Amino acid sequence: MRANYSSDVARRVCTIFLLAGFLMLGTGLLDAVHQHVHLLEHARAGAVDSGGGLIGSTESDCALCVQLHLPAISAGWVPLLVCLGLFVAFLTLVAPPLVPQRVLAQISCRGPPVL
Repeated sequence: MRANYSSDVARRVCTIFLLAGFLMLGTGLLDAVHQHVHLLEHARAGAVDSGGGLIGSTESDCALCVQLHLPAISAGWVPLLVCLGLFVAFLTLVAPPLVPQRVLAQISCRGPPVL
């Protein structure tokens, strides 16, 4: 009983962390916080101009910046995946034809119809 409780708690904690991570990625909060950290680092180094931009810094310098701005999936694969999903959905709707079978012996259990 105790092991089941701990696995439920672990599952819920993992779910909360995943939901929070996806929420931060989807809303852009993670990117904004990361850019703010970059601005603070460059302000400490004195590499921020008066407009708030970074001097001598590109996004390709930071691995997390590159990963945050990459698309999740290549655009060329999306139509193929959509068509594949539609094809699978169509195949699940197709019912196999019923083959008529002859009954060798018939037992009549019902009586005459009652009105």
